Amino acid sequence: MQSPFFRKLGLDLAHYFQGTLNLCVLPYSFALGLPLYSFPAVKWSADLPAENFSFYPCRIRLSGDFRFNECLVYWPHPSTKPGFHQEPSILEVLAPRIAGVSYGTKLELSGNAKNLRFYLPGD
Repeated sequence: MQSPFFRKLGLDLAHYFQGTLNLCVLPYSFALGLPLYSFPAVKWSADLPAENFSFYPCRIRLSGDFRFNECLVYWPHPSTKPGFHQEPSILEVLAPRIAGVSYGTKLELSGNAKNLRFYLPGD
C-alpha cells in the first residue's frame, strides 16, 4: 500500500517482491547509519498518522551462494509508529523474489558500514 507514495517521492520499488523478508541477525546487533532514502511525514493511510521511513542499501544471498542480490532495509521509524513493536534483532528487507527462500531459510546479509553496521554486543 505504501509503494505508490514512495514512487511519487522518487523511490520506485517495482522490481522488489511486494513484501519484506524479516531477517533475524542474532547473535549480532545492527546500527543504522546513512540512509539511501529518507521520507518524513508520509501520509499513506487515511486511518493512520503520517510516518517517517528510511531505506538503507544492503545485499543478501542464499547461504553459500556466490551471487548477492541488491536490496534495501525498510525502516519505518519507531518514533512515528508507536503501536508497532519490532524485535530489536529483526531487519525488514525489500528484495527481488529469490528462488528457494522460505521461512527458516538461511541468508547472508551484508551492508556498507556507513549505511548498516553489524556487531556483536559488548564489542
